[in-house]
Amino acid sequence: MIDFGLFTRSFPALLAPALQTIWITAIALIIGCFMGVLLGVGNCRHLKHPIWSRCITAYVAILRGTPLFVQVLIAYFALPQLIGVNLSPFTAGVIALGLNSSAYIAEIIRGGIDATPTGQWMAAKALGYKTHQVFCTIIGPQVFRNVLPSLVNEATTLLKETSILMVIGVAELTKTGRDIVSRELDPLSVYLAVACVYLLLTGTIAFGASKLEKKRT
Repeated sequence: MIDFGLFTRSFPALLAPALQTIWITAIALIIGCFMGVLLGVGNCRHLKHPIWSRCITAYVAILRGTPLFVQVLIAYFALPQLIGVNLSPFTAGVIALGLNSSAYIAEIIRGGIDATPTGQWMAAKALGYKTHQVFCTIIGPQVFRNVLPSLVNEATTLLKETSILMVIGVAELTKTGRDIVSRELDPLSVYLAVACVYLLLTGTIAFGASKLEKKRT
């Protein structure tokens, strides 16, 4: 049975880790969007370079084809050996999440650009527009509007994937919930509270995105 008293008492203890989860998601999403846009644009049909395109394709294939769990472990345990600098669990986790997200966002952006009718590129160039002008003024705005639902889905997925960081000791939402369970010995009530917090956070993202999408239309 659910202990509604414990269920209610768990929320104040989950507030700080919920903010930590939001902070991790925000930083990782910024990294993912920045790198993902660069990689997606660099690998699209109209702008790709033969050599760079192969490198980008390999990067995306590796990060999408290996478990995020393994990537987090590599970032925390192996990456410090490569760069010679010890990383905190928070930093390693954010790097792993950001790089993983960048691979998915790169494909979202590439697909959005390639879905744009070729005639628009040809017409703009016939009018004397340079390639960067075509992308920034004509193609880019269309791509953002078309891929917004996919980007929102990626942001929601990223927020939920922050729970993986508990394996390297990041004090995010799921780890705090587990700590409460070890103390109270009532996993049903506590994890239900954790699930409700996640649902609130993802619902907020979806609501904000729907408002933004309405303004764009």
